[in-house]
Amino acid sequence: MKQLAGLSFIVVALVLLLSCGGGTAVEEAGVSLPAGPHPVVIIAIDGLRADALGAYGAPVATPAFDALAAESVRFEWAFAQAPEMVPSLASMLSGMYPTTNGLRAAGDFLQTDAVTLAEVLGGPGVATAAFVEGAPGGSDYGLAQGFDSYQVVSKPGLDGRLWMSEHTDENFVLLIAGWGSSALDEIDQILDAETAVSNERVNEVLASRDGDNPLLFSDDEMARIRDWYAARVQLIDVFIDEFMNEFKAVGLDKKATLAVLGTNGFALQEHDDLFGETLYSAVTHVPMMIRLPGGQMAGVNSKIVEVMDLMPTLIELSGAGFPAGVQGASLVPVINGTATPPYIAFGESQMGAGQRYVALAGFRAVARGEQGMVEFFNTAADPFELRDIAENEPDKLAKLMGDLEAWSKMVTATSLDPELRTDAALDDETLKKLKSLGYVQ
Repeated sequence: MKQLAGLSFIVVALVLLLSCGGGTAVEEAGVSLPAGPHPVVIIAIDGLRADALGAYGAPVATPAFDALAAESVRFEWAFAQAPEMVPSLASMLSGMYPTTNGLRAAGDFLQTDAVTLAEVLGGPGVATAAFVEGAPGGSDYGLAQGFDSYQVVSKPGLDGRLWMSEHTDENFVLLIAGWGSSALDEIDQILDAETAVSNERVNEVLASRDGDNPLLFSDDEMARIRDWYAARVQLIDVFIDEFMNEFKAVGLDKKATLAVLGTNGFALQEHDDLFGETLYSAVTHVPMMIRLPGGQMAGVNSKIVEVMDLMPTLIELSGAGFPAGVQGASLVPVINGTATPPYIAFGESQMGAGQRYVALAGFRAVARGEQGMVEFFNTAADPFELRDIAENEPDKLAKLMGDLEAWSKMVTATSLDPELRTDAALDDETLKKLKSLGYVQ
């Protein structure tokens, strides 16, 4: 499934060049998918775990998300490449893993040699804009590459809707990212102070995390935090409803491709993680929906996919060619049923002395810390990843760890950041493994 375009400094070691992916319509059962420039909208929501939505099994009502899911290709097993919004956005826009594009944490910057979705799809006749949540005027972390307008704002949904209403007769690429803080601010004003966990208590617990005696929330506090999180998601559902009303009112539902996804999830003290310090499923298993023009080919897809696959997917749907260096794979073959396995996902984080994961065939291995502590989960049967089955499935774990080690060597060998890149050629065994995973042609 995976495809990778080779980078010049390792092209001799890795034969990884892609042919251009655009130019012809993709047809399935008499339906033609978009195959040329057309409006593209991405709504990337910070801190949205998959199981928070009704369409993914949540007990709370999320009618706008669920209605959108019914009109979309809904991916049941989409995984983010990072546990934070900014590095996840970098992977989504570049189609590269964090170590390869250089943005592994919020303080890093996307390397200028990375080619972004806006750079590929922008140009004459195509307007590009991004509204990303944060302190107005804050850093773009290099993510502004290719956008005609990239704004860090407090209300990205509102600003994005206004921009969209002014460009409905054009081809465009619009990114709306965040919505987490907007919802938090409003929920704090709505919830009864007696039923919420005070900000002072939250700050106390979070401040203790770097000390020798880290605190956790009590069961009673966690019950209230879960209610608070559910209320936050329901408020974002209202934002989605407002957006979709505008989207349909101006006729974009008939001609635009709309992707709605979580950039990262949100831990509710699973594995003693508070809000998002790890790579367990609560933080990396996210909802992802792609609504094609007219809602065509809607349905549920159970293949494992990656957030960064969105970039090459939108490129193929827009009829453009893939730039060198793309490590994600277009999901068009997954949507129309012509893809081939393996369906695999990887991710990484610098938090907690370094973390990595690999997901394949319903299983996930999570490696943490300098000592490389490894846990193994049957995520399909244990979606909260509460039962480590490493001792019970040594052969399966060894297979996934071999995949993870090959991937780790690949992302450093292809890194655009000279401080992260290893210039040593990849050995034959690693190349063989990468070929079996689809990264080497």
